[in-house]
Amino acid sequence: MEVLQNTLKVIKMKKRNKRKNLGLKGKMLFGVLQVLIPIMIIITILFWNTRKVMKQEYMRATQSSVTDIANKIDAKLLDIYSVSDNFAANDQLDKYIEKEYSPEEQLYKKLDTVSIYSNIFSAYDILNKRVKISAIYTYKGELFNFLELDNNTKEVIKILQDMNIEDPDLLMKFHWFPLQDNFLLSKYPDEIREKKAVMGIRRIYSLEKGRYEYVQLFALKEKEIYEQYCEMAESIPGDIYIITGDGNLISSSNEEVVKAGKIPREIKDMILERTKDSEEMWDASGNQMVNVKASEVNDWMTVMIIPVKAVTKEVDVLYYRIFFIMIVCIGLCAIMVLYLYKSFMDPIGELNASMKKVYGGNLNAYIEVKQKNEMGDMIRYYNSMLERINTHFIENLRAERKKKELELEVLMSQINPHFLYNTLENIVWMSNDAGRPDIGRMAASLGRMYRLSISGGQVIVPMEHEIEHLMAYVKIQKNRYKEDFKFDLHTDMQQMHELYSLKILLQPVVENSFLYGMTGLKHPMSIQLTIKEKGGWVIIKVMDNGHGMDKEKLKEIRNQIRFGETEKAEQERNRCSTGIGLHSVEMRIKLYFGVDHAVSIYSKKDVGTLTVIRIPKITRDDVDENGNLKENK
Repeated sequence: MEVLQNTLKVIKMKKRNKRKNLGLKGKMLFGVLQVLIPIMIIITILFWNTRKVMKQEYMRATQSSVTDIANKIDAKLLDIYSVSDNFAANDQLDKYIEKEYSPEEQLYKKLDTVSIYSNIFSAYDILNKRVKISAIYTYKGELFNFLELDNNTKEVIKILQDMNIEDPDLLMKFHWFPLQDNFLLSKYPDEIREKKAVMGIRRIYSLEKGRYEYVQLFALKEKEIYEQYCEMAESIPGDIYIITGDGNLISSSNEEVVKAGKIPREIKDMILERTKDSEEMWDASGNQMVNVKASEVNDWMTVMIIPVKAVTKEVDVLYYRIFFIMIVCIGLCAIMVLYLYKSFMDPIGELNASMKKVYGGNLNAYIEVKQKNEMGDMIRYYNSMLERINTHFIENLRAERKKKELELEVLMSQINPHFLYNTLENIVWMSNDAGRPDIGRMAASLGRMYRLSISGGQVIVPMEHEIEHLMAYVKIQKNRYKEDFKFDLHTDMQQMHELYSLKILLQPVVENSFLYGMTGLKHPMSIQLTIKEKGGWVIIKVMDNGHGMDKEKLKEIRNQIRFGETEKAEQERNRCSTGIGLHSVEMRIKLYFGVDHAVSIYSKKDVGTLTVIRIPKITRDDVDENGNLKENK
């Protein structure tokens, strides 16, 4: 229980945080939805209840109609049964049943058929309104076809035999066969409902003779059944089916179904699988209302199937219209919110975004004034305030930069460059005279390094000079480590010819590889320098295969780059280096270019170290005649 309560608290907190994270625009839109969506839900519930009531009322009405249709069909069947009973014990038929007709006596058989029909059947029904016996099949195999005198062929008799009309189990009961072509006619009518018929048979037993004398055959045309419910069928948006207890077709308001002679499989399954006589069911075509009434005289069922959407069409159309209107209202409200937001809140949003940029260090995040109202005045005051802050900051920055330049000039002035050059030239001459040109080369490289590091007092120098300064340092290290050191430079020198860099930028990074990767290394040190220009930035990568660092040491070095070295670490590094570390490189890039986290370092123990430096792209157009960045840069 406690876990569940904690879970609910977490969900509520997430919802509150989500609402807090929404901007003002989102909150306004959310508020509109909170008003309109409940209204839409209430309308939906009301319409759903209305549809439910409509369906219930329609079900009751259709159930009454189905009962009426079933009663009419039952009356038709009872009339047929009455006709059958009247002639079941008619003595006038005996002399015709006992006759045998040879092939030469077929004319007499026709005359007897006419006589039976006119003298016996027609006399019983003077108005000719009742269903008459369509044929008689005697126990001697003689067929009297009253619908068509000549159509008493062996083929017709074969059909009757295939129907198993002499089955002893039929006894005296009336038996109906499903809808089929009226085979008692040799030529079928064009109208499908005249062509199709339901065959009903009844075996007549003679107590006097102790045998079944003949079979009565009634060919009830489908049209006669359809006439019992055609008016109702035309007034409903669904279909009516008359089927047997096992789902075989007797009649249908759907003429295509009559033509096929059977009802669709899914409808048949739906009817037979029902649990009650009036219910709502689903089939392949959707939601259907099904009403069933069983016959009281045989196993027939009267079924009415109506799509629910046809009953609730008017309500559904009204609901969809209201739903569409609500969607339009939501859209209009959203447009209104967006318009108001754009008119009044966009300037506040721009002001908020600008303040974030200023907080991040961008003092040039001015806002364009578009409004001529109070919001416009507010933005103008803000721009003016930002301009004053910017001016004050730039003046302080210039003063600080000038201070650093003066400190550098004082440092450089402590050494007499002419004295140092002359001394190094004497060392070169003496080493050559002593047969040690390697010492001369080292001294020459050192002199070249010193000359390039001074660079006439310039802070921003051509990238080519920086590379030359680095290569002088590499030559010194090459003379020291011989074959234990290898250096590769990967860059486009033509591209480097166009670029400028901060002075003494590359050498401290390469030196860092010697400091942390060379000592005690059992394999030759390989250092690879890559310089590329990409998207307005110059990316410098120095990768070595030295000792590398573990996570603890790497974290310490990253802190030194960002916050500076401790006094002990600085003394230790200065004993074996030039004294210009990665922290100095990071700080000078930030001072001159305003770039934070310009130096990144990655390392893995016993694999190597990768150092990446990122500086803005500087070209000749960005540097003045004194080798300093122009103010607009």
